[in-house]
Amino acid sequence: MPGPTSHHRNDNKEVVLRCVYMLLALYERERTVAELREVLAERELKTVSERTIQRDLETLDGHFGLHQTGKQGRANLWAVDPVDFEQLLELEDPVALALVVAEQQLDALGPMHTFDAVKPLFERARQQLAHRDTPASRWLDRVRVTSAGHRLLGPNLASDLNDRLQDAALKQVAVILDYHRHQGDPAQTLEATTLGMFYRGSVAYLIIRQRADGRIRQLPFSRISRIQESVTFAADVGDFELDAYTKSGALAFRFGEPFRLQAIIFNSVRREIEDAPLGTDQTLSDIPGQPFNRLLEVTVPYTLNLIQWLLARAPYLKVVGPDDFRERFKQELAQALKNMEVEELEVPTQRSF
Repeated sequence: MPGPTSHHRNDNKEVVLRCVYMLLALYERERTVAELREVLAERELKTVSERTIQRDLETLDGHFGLHQTGKQGRANLWAVDPVDFEQLLELEDPVALALVVAEQQLDALGPMHTFDAVKPLFERARQQLAHRDTPASRWLDRVRVTSAGHRLLGPNLASDLNDRLQDAALKQVAVILDYHRHQGDPAQTLEATTLGMFYRGSVAYLIIRQRADGRIRQLPFSRISRIQESVTFAADVGDFELDAYTKSGALAFRFGEPFRLQAIIFNSVRREIEDAPLGTDQTLSDIPGQPFNRLLEVTVPYTLNLIQWLLARAPYLKVVGPDDFRERFKQELAQALKNMEVEELEVPTQRSF
């Protein structure tokens, strides 16, 4: 049987809960004691008299921004000052900074209704940092992050279609969708299971398993004009795992297995990769008689990103191995040079990579 101490603890708990809920209610808008009593009843707290509530308010008066604002008829109106009250909800500045940076990253990816519920939290973090002079607040004014490559602008998508595509990706469901290989092409209607989604830069892709042949494909959101859930066939997620799919290199344009790249590079390329290497086992060796060049050796993924990186620096490097990659890279350079010399663009019948 509970003793006096237990009853005392329960009473204290009721008082604390009552005061917290009253402060939250007054943060929304000013209220009378009678209105606060209704709020407490809605929260299913222990019933107390208006006199008890008035006594609680008088005890808290002047704390957390609580004050009387006037009268509504004969009843006193109570309110809290938002600025004073929000000090109770204050974030640590590094946490506020993390929220602001996270919001910026999400904005770059396009509309995401999934995060609508936390937008007030993002706004509170921004407002807090705007009124501070701390290392975290100064970060927003004095630090910028840019892409290492040319970043494409995100496609302009209808928000309702974007939402439906995101929902389908998150739910892993059977769908029927219309896909266009290029803008303006007739639609291909596909039956598939949604497996997930990913972003390549600011471009969103839906990962699907085609019902017809079980093949996994990646379709840009911007080329899907319609999607609806299907009840005529079951979803086939199978053993798909996004982490394993990512580790396989499937999210990149991949041409083969990782390999050991060997190249002679000029100092301008050396400066770029000396402190930010292309891979974990990168080495840069002196070349006798070539003081401004280095021999680069590193294991790299065989992806479009790598090839584009090398092509962009082609005047300042020479690929020397492996032989097969060197020959393919040479063909790519030769085709690019040829296109600079002819009137009409010539596309090779067989790709170098």
